Amino acid sequence: MIAQAARFQPKHADAVVLCVDDDMAILDVVKSILERHGFSVLTATNWRHALDTFKSNSIDLVMLDYEMPDVKGHEVALWIRCLNPDVPIILHSGSPDIPQSAIRAADAFVRKGAETYVLVAAISNLIMKSRVNGVRAEGRA
Repeated sequence: MIAQAARFQPKHADAVVLCVDDDMAILDVVKSILERHGFSVLTATNWRHALDTFKSNSIDLVMLDYEMPDVKGHEVALWIRCLNPDVPIILHSGSPDIPQSAIRAADAFVRKGAETYVLVAAISNLIMKSRVNGVRAEGRA
């Protein structure tokens, strides 16, 4: 029975998600939601910390806020793509006016306040897709 249960673990059971948002309250909520769904979550409140965290950890997916103080989320997405062009990126925002060019910098867009299942499904699907293609960001110490 135990071996059978292990066979049916979600494909993302060991996935590490980096969540980047300048609002600590939002990070806490998102982290809690994702951890309840079996993800390991690292957080960053600014682009510098996000890039440092990305470089020094194996990250399966990055979720970026669009509206941040120094830079926009799609700019951080482009920098992450320079480090690893294959890691999936989700742009996460409540802003009503996000340019299509910014949305195209990511693999998916999930509006803040969307139902939990929408966010979890987007993350799960992108991680499974990248794993099928054999992608995982390797840590760079």
